[in-house]
Amino acid sequence: MGHVIWLMEGLSSQRDMILGIKNFFKNAHKTITVIASHRHNRNEILSLADIALIEPPDDEQRLSFIDATVKQYGVKAIHTGRNCLWFESHRHNIESFGVSLTTGATRIAMFELANDKVEFAGTMTAHGLPVVPSLRIESADELHTQIASNERLESEKKLLCVKPVTGIYGMGFWRFDDKASPMAAFTHPDNRKVHPETYLHALKQQESFEPLVLMPYLPGPEYSVDMLVEQGSVIAAVARRKEGALQYLEQSGSAYELAKTCAEIMEADGLVNVQTRNNDHGVPVLLEINMRPSGGIGYTFHSGVNLPALFAMRKLGLISEAEARLLATDSFSPAVVRSMTDVIRYNTTLENLPLSEGSA
Repeated sequence: MGHVIWLMEGLSSQRDMILGIKNFFKNAHKTITVIASHRHNRNEILSLADIALIEPPDDEQRLSFIDATVKQYGVKAIHTGRNCLWFESHRHNIESFGVSLTTGATRIAMFELANDKVEFAGTMTAHGLPVVPSLRIESADELHTQIASNERLESEKKLLCVKPVTGIYGMGFWRFDDKASPMAAFTHPDNRKVHPETYLHALKQQESFEPLVLMPYLPGPEYSVDMLVEQGSVIAAVARRKEGALQYLEQSGSAYELAKTCAEIMEADGLVNVQTRNNDHGVPVLLEINMRPSGGIGYTFHSGVNLPALFAMRKLGLISEAEARLLATDSFSPAVVRSMTDVIRYNTTLENLPLSEGSA
């Protein structure tokens, strides 16, 4: 079957990755086969691939499923954006099947570091990188004390925000606003503003406490930098500067360089994303790194840089590192993009499932 790459289940980027690779190779002289798999019948994703597969629901079945699929289709490279810790812990087994594996990192320790926002901030600080000041909160009483201490600062009082120490998609992120009404978090949840007393009251009702990170809320703008990295070496990158509903695609600047340095220190490997935000002095500081493709990686296509396609070509040996670096800079053009709500026709059956899979 020639050049075969397998995109296993991801979080929010799998569809755009398939589109990026398929669209690029429409006009290329090389033909590659894209396999996509998911545990669920996500036909809007799977229908875009050349071959669709349904992944087993249990971890115990995954190794044999990977082994059989690699042998059947001659897969050369596997990318995963979900269950990355499991994949990394089974890297030796998987690569013994004769396939390369990309998880976003090369060591379990780096996933653990990226997932702990406070530990990550401390490590980046130790490397001399500017990071948003992050304080681990272990109880509701401790959070109450820290908020009260900030209130007493008067002229030095800071805007504060809080989120879980571990988590994705910004889940659990709230800005404290002592002018917010008690109902603000319910009537306008997308604003992510809550009165501190309302938050503390709810927090104290919990039977168990999950650690939180308390930080100053920075004015911005925020940058999201999508990158192709190989064992800590950044091959290609595009920064998205977020201002309101618009995102400005850039390939230079202090936030861009800061994100690349962060990825290098974290020994990233694959398609990853680093987020920064400007502080009160207009200086970008690190927020976090996601050792996986971001949900906005498709936005970067509008800059002319197709990161998923570059990734596929590198993993399949179709382009050298020097050629990839050159293509990533030569094809770039600044652009402004805006996210739009769209609707696609959903196929209730998949025509690209192997006969043994049946219909989804």
